[in-house]
Amino acid sequence: MSSDNITFDNPSIPKTLSQTIYNYLKDAVVTNKLQANQRIIEKDIAKMFGVSTTPVREALLRLAAEGYFFIDSHRKTVVKEISIEELKDILQVMAELDTIAIEHVVEHIQPEHLQKLKELTRQMEQVGRSKDIEKYLEINTTMHNKIWDILPNKVLQRTIEFVHGQLMRYTYSRISAFQEPAVLDRSIQEHKKLLRALEDKDKRALKSLVKSNWSLLIDKQPQKSGKKGF
Repeated sequence: MSSDNITFDNPSIPKTLSQTIYNYLKDAVVTNKLQANQRIIEKDIAKMFGVSTTPVREALLRLAAEGYFFIDSHRKTVVKEISIEELKDILQVMAELDTIAIEHVVEHIQPEHLQKLKELTRQMEQVGRSKDIEKYLEINTTMHNKIWDILPNKVLQRTIEFVHGQLMRYTYSRISAFQEPAVLDRSIQEHKKLLRALEDKDKRALKSLVKSNWSLLIDKQPQKSGKKGF
């Protein structure tokens, strides 16, 4: 059959509806407004947004595929429970991906990028002194995002964004780890070293610093967690 004869139906669901609901529910899970094992009723969400259940179901299926919800055979949807073991797995993957990424970033970083990273590093140091852990982690995330934005390999960038999105569910655990003064101080010093290594385009130092930075969180997690959710 000639390709000239192939036709495609137009999508019937406005993607903005499903995306809006997806963003809302994902943020609710990440910020712990929706807690582990809490049930989600499609009709309630649909009523909240003034839509049919179709875009709600589409958003929930997408979030379930990404590990935020669990949908059983009867279509009962609950917030997925998470564990320390899963967190460690995510951190280990992030360490490997970030190590690969930094080698590409160093070859494409520009003076304007370095200037922005210097400002963020300065902010991190100031906030670190005040022991505002949540703000520190917020700036830390912004700094890493700025570095990953430099990546020329957009597949790698999207993969990192996906895995890092999973990490955002563990805010409580991350805050607990950085409440230890030694961990916070080490993190600040390593980020300052990271900036200098980027300026010097020192790949060996960068790879070592990136792995060390992620190991801070890996090492500070309990050995066993049972079935505790965050």
